[in-house]
Amino acid sequence: NNDNPVNPENPVQRVIEVDPAGNIVWEITGLAQPHEVQELPNGNLLIADTYFDRVIEVDYDTKDILWEWNPKYIDWGLINTNWSDPDHFYNSPFNYDWSHINDVNFKQYPMWNACLISIRNFDLVVEVNHTAERANENQNANNWSNIVWYYGDYGNYSMIKHQHNPEYLSSGNVMIADSNNARVIEVDYATKEIVWEFTDDGDVGWCRDADEMANGNILITDDDRVIEVNYTTKEVIWSFEQDLVLPYEADELPDGNILIGTGGSGFVFEVDKSTGKISWQYGFSFIKTEFYMNCLMILVFNSLQLTMVLAGFQFQSRRLFGAILYGVLIAFVLFLLIFYADVLYFFNSISILDDSIYV
Repeated sequence: NNDNPVNPENPVQRVIEVDPAGNIVWEITGLAQPHEVQELPNGNLLIADTYFDRVIEVDYDTKDILWEWNPKYIDWGLINTNWSDPDHFYNSPFNYDWSHINDVNFKQYPMWNACLISIRNFDLVVEVNHTAERANENQNANNWSNIVWYYGDYGNYSMIKHQHNPEYLSSGNVMIADSNNARVIEVDYATKEIVWEFTDDGDVGWCRDADEMANGNILITDDDRVIEVNYTTKEVIWSFEQDLVLPYEADELPDGNILIGTGGSGFVFEVDKSTGKISWQYGFSFIKTEFYMNCLMILVFNSLQLTMVLAGFQFQSRRLFGAILYGVLIAFVLFLLIFYADVLYFFNSISILDDSIYV
């Protein structure tokens, strides 16, 4: 349904806040595949409500939507005359997830506040004057003149291609995970030139986040790893790859640990950077659970066949009987190996948890 891509009452489409014990202490529903949430200095939340093609500001206490920015209301031709054609993609909100807004970042300038918004399907990052948008009870909201900076152009992949998570840097420049170009770039805010680029000699895949760390290095979330890169030498000096399936975002915490959110794996966890072990997690690994279930299904199916044989059911081929027996053994061994690895890793993680609780 183009007007309503998901059921607003679906409890899965939500943003939640959890405490250290894993209890949900706050949530908001009625969203559509939200990709990013950021707390504002006043306690409100900015949410990239992706499949509804919007950024919203939500009152934390009441959960009321105080402001909404949607690219379908922008006259893009007034920003760039090359975007004036009514048939241009920017002017054609023809279906759900048309824009795929996947990130919003907030910055306080001396005299005004800004939102840096990633519009993935536009191949475009825009900076919106949040102060002007919210002035006079949003009377000037979704005005093209409030877009004060942009980088990218639809289909111009020499700039960016289906990017993720643009971030403000301390220098004033903008760091972008240029996902489909398999690189991370730093864009000079004034000149819009690329002044830093990281590809790891072609090893970067579908990267989806890049943040400046407290020490000046860059924390990059790649398609199968999270790495710390020395900004000057571009050397990978730290890496975490365990149990990662399409990690989406990683943030450096005040204590130096790394908080990682996964897309494919289905859970969020905190990694002790000094040991490389998980010290906290929320959720469960969908991929690992699926693997367990597949092993169990093979085991059950082949066990039933083996039971039929032992009960007197005759197979015409000994080769078929042997294949069934081997199938049972292989499934059982795989299950034991994964289970053993999980138990071993669980107890290693618990020791770190105990240390963090009592130190």
